[in-house]
Amino acid sequence: MKILMQILVACSLVYSLVTGIAFAEEGHDDHGGHQPPPVNAVSGDAHQHADEIDGQSEQNDHEEGGGVVKLTSAMLDMGGIRVAKIDAVWGAKFSLYAPGEIVNNQYQMSVLSVQLDSKVLKRHVVLGEHVEQSQPIVTLFSNEMAELQQALMLSSQEWARVKALGRKTVGSKRYAETRLTFETAKSKARAGGMSQQAISGMLSNSSKYRLGEYEIIAPFEGVVLNDNFQQGQFLSAGEPLIDLVNEEELWVDVLIAPKVGQTIPLGSKAIVKVGGKNFEAFVIQENHAIDETTRTRKIRLSLQNENHLLHAGYFVDVHISLPLEGAVMLIPETALMRSSDGDWTVFVEKEEGQFEQKEVELINTSNGMHVIEGLKPGKRIVVEGAFFVASELAKSGFDPHNH
Repeated sequence: MKILMQILVACSLVYSLVTGIAFAEEGHDDHGGHQPPPVNAVSGDAHQHADEIDGQSEQNDHEEGGGVVKLTSAMLDMGGIRVAKIDAVWGAKFSLYAPGEIVNNQYQMSVLSVQLDSKVLKRHVVLGEHVEQSQPIVTLFSNEMAELQQALMLSSQEWARVKALGRKTVGSKRYAETRLTFETAKSKARAGGMSQQAISGMLSNSSKYRLGEYEIIAPFEGVVLNDNFQQGQFLSAGEPLIDLVNEEELWVDVLIAPKVGQTIPLGSKAIVKVGGKNFEAFVIQENHAIDETTRTRKIRLSLQNENHLLHAGYFVDVHISLPLEGAVMLIPETALMRSSDGDWTVFVEKEEGQFEQKEVELINTSNGMHVIEGLKPGKRIVVEGAFFVASELAKSGFDPHNH
């Protein structure tokens, strides 16, 4: 039994020795180098994680760069693609849009009223009629006017006699008093409603005039807006007859949203759009008060109304031209396209025939050009044919926002 145990121990030692030698031989290659240990589960996950990070980084770079499309020369010609270099521009102006309403020029309006208790004898104009300067509006009769006209004619005759005799004959005091009485009579007749033309006509040929009758005439060319009288009506002193307005120059009241520090320089040009037509206007007033109801600020424009095409009450669209501060990027409307999520984009030329879609921010409009931000000066972009480039980008199935 003891001998059997010794034999088993010896066999075990021999087996261990042989196994160790075999293991040592497997750890060397033909050139004597060591083989790398086998990959375990932990190291395998690490390599997989690294591959995912690289993939995500590549995807992020792709998204930041936007969609890229490559066009052949034939496609460039077919799409009418035109590329131009865009640089910053100084001294540009932008167009401020605001709604407006045409109103009458209050400085070119007049309310014609009776100055004496009078009766309407005859109407010479109707509502809406365009009248010329000095055109008769209405013929009135007044007892008080008859007294003024009588005093005027008597003082005129007396002044004519005194003036013919001369100052030396009648004396300086009488000469001056007679002249003053005549001038006073003329002033009272004018204040009563007689025109200077009517006074001169009465004094030169009094037989043509009936005492007490007189005409109210138009002080300037204009349009009858209101007529508040009827033929045969008796009017008290101070009652209005008509409202007369000169429509050659109208006002446009514009309501803009107030901004801190915003100023609209007087004389700034504006385009007033109404009925499919454009009219040029200028800023003449800037109201610094904010309307409590609309929370807007009023800007007033002056508009020359040639051929009387416009009238008070029209609602209009107004575009006021204002200067932009600093250098800005201006691009034509044909260069702008909408992305799949509605953002404004342009196509930047990476190399000939290759274009990258890049988002920009639309700031304002300047004389038909658009002011943008988000594009570095000196870039070459597609200014014509952007729609064709966008179509080709869509055909490729690229979505720059990964939607």
